Amino acid sequence: MIAPTAATRATFPNVSFGPFRLLEAVPWLLVAATMRVIAFAGGLVALPAIMLANIALLLAFVIVTWRMVLATDGRSGLGLLGLSQQIGMARAVLPPIFGVLVAATVVSALTGLIGSPGEFMLGFDGIAFDQASHPGRVWSALVAALVLLMVLQVDEASKPSLLMAIRRFWEHARWLIPGVLLVAVLSVLLHPIQGYVRGLIVQMWQHSQLPILVKSLLSMVFIFSFATVRLWLTVGILVFALRQSYRARPES
Repeated sequence: MIAPTAATRATFPNVSFGPFRLLEAVPWLLVAATMRVIAFAGGLVALPAIMLANIALLLAFVIVTWRMVLATDGRSGLGLLGLSQQIGMARAVLPPIFGVLVAATVVSALTGLIGSPGEFMLGFDGIAFDQASHPGRVWSALVAALVLLMVLQVDEASKPSLLMAIRRFWEHARWLIPGVLLVAVLSVLLHPIQGYVRGLIVQMWQHSQLPILVKSLLSMVFIFSFATVRLWLTVGILVFALRQSYRARPES
């Protein structure tokens, strides 16, 4: 988490005004939100749209992780990655995470753990977008922790490994488990707020005389605004928990 790469000049934008840093991930979240809308419409484009949405969400995750590591007095080379390197990292991170989602879905379907096993397939998507149930929100928080631990392996000049991430999760479980639970609680608290705003958006579409373009713009603002808040809260809490775990370690 702390080892930087040898380079010193960031490839990511150098934003001098602090509050604007919160918006750095918005373009990728906008792509992810747009691809989700296309995927939910179904058809032949659904699968590639889902893949693009996941890649865009991971790239947004990387930007926020980089910023949060720096904000907690850590050092990271994530900001030095070019787009091709980021895509390569996505190819290393997403397939094993997808395997975890499939395995969890199958286990849930066979054991009847929750009423809608398909929610486990949305574990990665739920890092930034609202899940349908509380178990799904807890699951997304756990998936976010695993993704974080995989992404941070890039600072060690190693290929992201799910097994390594799981091992490190247990090494830092004293801090990461409370972090995961806090992320889940905040997601639960955000759900009714987001649901209320979603209701206003639905009413706007049904009753407002605004132009379609304005309605579409407001809908997209609603989607990626909440996605931005969720992503920053999730990554911020987990990075802080991981950082505290390192600080709490006795000196060797």
